[in-house]
Amino acid sequence: MSTIIRRPALAWGLAASVAVALLGLALPLGAVAEEHQTITVGAGAESAGGEVQVNAFAPRSITIAAGESVTWRIDSNEFHTIHFLGGSSPPSFVEAAADGVFMNPAAVLPAGGASYDGTGVAGSGLLEKGQTYTLSFPNPGTYEYVCLLHPDMIGTVVVKARGEVTDTQAQLDARRTEEINAALARNGIAVLMSNIGELPVEGVSAGIATGAGDQVIMLWRFLPQLVTIKAGDAVTWVWKDPATPHTVTFLGGEPTPDVAIPHPGTDGPPRLELNPVVLKPAGDPTSFAGGALHSGFLDPGLLPPGSPAPSYTVRFEQPGTYEYLCLLHEGMTGTIVVEP
Repeated sequence: MSTIIRRPALAWGLAASVAVALLGLALPLGAVAEEHQTITVGAGAESAGGEVQVNAFAPRSITIAAGESVTWRIDSNEFHTIHFLGGSSPPSFVEAAADGVFMNPAAVLPAGGASYDGTGVAGSGLLEKGQTYTLSFPNPGTYEYVCLLHPDMIGTVVVKARGEVTDTQAQLDARRTEEINAALARNGIAVLMSNIGELPVEGVSAGIATGAGDQVIMLWRFLPQLVTIKAGDAVTWVWKDPATPHTVTFLGGEPTPDVAIPHPGTDGPPRLELNPVVLKPAGDPTSFAGGALHSGFLDPGLLPPGSPAPSYTVRFEQPGTYEYLCLLHEGMTGTIVVEP
């Protein structure tokens, strides 16, 4: 069994990044208007380097007056949606068809109008960092919403009659910072520090955490990011986030494939197909000597409850330096050094 180069400094560095975030998030939000104001709410958050993603609406609950509007802004590199379902079941994010696997238009495209009264569905569609979604609420009531990509990411808008006490933007900004900092302190550092060093995996020389998380926190890193083994040794990657898909992909000089392929629609926007090249495994992991190798799209969230985490094992036959990445998450890369 060869010696693995441990990189605790990486994990400590990530933890430090989280700790810096705890000192105060630089999240400029909208100004307060005295009447008919638009309140701004954050959807998602992240550490300074983007390694740690926080799946939360913050503040989780807000109070506005009837007739006012709420604007949600995506504050993370992770995609999110804002969906008011009106008592209906959430649509699946992807759906299989005879000609491939596609992103469900009911999840990724906007739905409803600019105002919501609690009936039907109002949804933002799929949003990325910096994008916004605004909805007005004409009637008093309590309205719950969810991100369709992260089912535990839930928020509430409480609408009161005009003249009653409601939240100001300054109050919401303070609560947002408090809630995100609490999530980073409670969940983020624990996730980081529990994944320092290699994993104990029987029968291989190195075990690597393929991301990590706990529904609220997502860590977009391989840990350790660098390991050294001997020719003939094997490495196993274990998916450590119960809800986030990843890939282990050695490109071998080939271009990075697109995750989604647009197909022109007959009456409307294009259909977005999940690229079969990303979904399916490729290459022989039992005897790898360079070139292209791909685990395929592995998603713990699609497994039955109680199932073991997905894993992927590669045996390296030739000395060399082998770089790899996750096709789904920018910046999530790693290196295997194989010595003679």
